[in-house]
Amino acid sequence: MDRLRLIETFVRVVESGSFSAVAREERTTQSAISKQVQALEAQLGVRLLVRSTRQHALTEAGQHYYERCLQVLDTLEEARLEVHRAEHEVSGLVRVASAVAFGRRHIVPRLGGLYARHPRLRVHLALNDSFVDLVEGGIDVAFRIGELKDSRLIARRIGTAHRALVATREYLARHGEPKVPEDLTQHNCLVYTSLVSLDEWHFVGPGGEARSVRVTGSFESDNSEAILQATLAGYGIAYSPLWHYGDELRAGRVRLVMPDWRPPALPLHVVFQPARRPSLKLKLFVDYFEASFRQDPDIEPALGA
Repeated sequence: MDRLRLIETFVRVVESGSFSAVAREERTTQSAISKQVQALEAQLGVRLLVRSTRQHALTEAGQHYYERCLQVLDTLEEARLEVHRAEHEVSGLVRVASAVAFGRRHIVPRLGGLYARHPRLRVHLALNDSFVDLVEGGIDVAFRIGELKDSRLIARRIGTAHRALVATREYLARHGEPKVPEDLTQHNCLVYTSLVSLDEWHFVGPGGEARSVRVTGSFESDNSEAILQATLAGYGIAYSPLWHYGDELRAGRVRLVMPDWRPPALPLHVVFQPARRPSLKLKLFVDYFEASFRQDPDIEPALGA
């Protein structure tokens, strides 16, 4: 038996004052505990305990050895706690990339909860609606909305972004309300040019029927925040994720248009650099956001993720 185990047994015998008490703790026999103390004495070449029929007492050498053993065990426990803290109280910088609107609305407001859990963590958030190369940009983790094109990336799906048509009540009062996708050709549609399909908007009807329509309008932008402001100004109808307009919908500043015809939902992933195993720091970062998104009415958790 290793010396550390023998030391722990010896200390417990001294503290409890009884071989039998330690035997009960260890679910073994009094004889087995006595043999462990004897084995330690044999290794040291000194008598640690003077035994009688009913009790035992420390020898002078045993008293000195017991005090040093306490110091050793305390040091080992401190070391264990330090290692545990280093492993579970993560620290350091996490470099994150996200689309501008998603980062502003759904990452930045959640950082307070992240810092409360991991106060030694730092976050660098790069916001860009264009594609960001993780390796070139030195990015640790990126939030991506939509189907992933780069199969080399390590990806984890953490939710689903549903989309809808939205407009102000004022716009609909002036121009009427479309009922089916083809009606959109008679409306001013606000085109987000970073959308893969550009000005071709896709829909799924109440019976699962798929339709597409090519739209036009007086305003387009590669920035979703600009599209949001144009929508709120009453310029036209936007085709957008619900997470982008959640606050505006709840406040009544915009309303759903043509609710029976919904754009196809988009997957929400986090992606990591290829051939790089996510560290505990990154895993805890992603776990936090995934758990938080489950509570968000504008982001649906990924089923089976």
